Amino acid sequence: MRTLIEAIDQRVLLTDGSLSRRLRGAQLNVARDLNGVEDCLELLNLTRAQLVREGHRAYLRAGADVIRTNSLQASPLTLARWGLGDQAFYINYAAAELACEAVDSVPGRGRRRFVLGVVRDQGWDAAPKDLEDAVAVQVEGLLAGGVDGVAIDMVPGTGRSPAFLRGARRAKEKLRALAPVFLQRGHQGVEFSERSLELADGLIRYRHGGSAKRDWLRAALAEEVNLVGGGDSLDATVRLDRALRAISDDGWRPFTGWRRPEVVDQVTPPSSSLHLDPEMADVA
Repeated sequence: MRTLIEAIDQRVLLTDGSLSRRLRGAQLNVARDLNGVEDCLELLNLTRAQLVREGHRAYLRAGADVIRTNSLQASPLTLARWGLGDQAFYINYAAAELACEAVDSVPGRGRRRFVLGVVRDQGWDAAPKDLEDAVAVQVEGLLAGGVDGVAIDMVPGTGRSPAFLRGARRAKEKLRALAPVFLQRGHQGVEFSERSLELADGLIRYRHGGSAKRDWLRAALAEEVNLVGGGDSLDATVRLDRALRAISDDGWRPFTGWRRPEVVDQVTPPSSSLHLDPEMADVA
């Protein structure tokens, strides 16, 4: 599968687990590494690049198909609270670049892995034009840094998705980028409007991978989930990788419900247990 949009249309993919929890578990000097702002882990993209890169690498070795950028709070609107609004492009660019470097450095063993740039609605009290401008800056940084796609993570039904998608489109057009922009929907009952779906390149139906039990996974697949979160730790990602392989038809990843198997790339990679991170050896 050559592109992220093809992959997520054909298979149920597994993301990394919680990078923020892993970063918080590292020995950080708040004054030096975070400019005194304890909650802004996105600054580590600039101050502790190796730490962020290694976090991505560990999840790739644990079996993740998709690595998400360290950019949840990297909107200019959020960074401005800490006097960092003018650094938004650079922080997002670095977030994308580090994730791409991690993917390039860990052998895929017959499969392609992807970098998904993450833009999250944090409920800012801002006018639609201000939202659009902020998203444009953030997405431009992510695209320039090399992501394979961008996920707009927000709750449907708020009326804010058109502004987010217009901002993302502006960034794509400015850079002449081909990477898709997805709306990401969690486990809410409300659907995105038809207008919002028309502005997006695709829809991610996401579930946090809190369980590797087959019944939970089968229920998620019945709801047409196409992206499963890697849980809160490396060992959770390993278990979810194995569980998804176990319920798939070909030992890799389950097909999405509507896709006919004969049109899917038949390359089957070896198990990720063949190339675990050394610190995960006791989990295997």
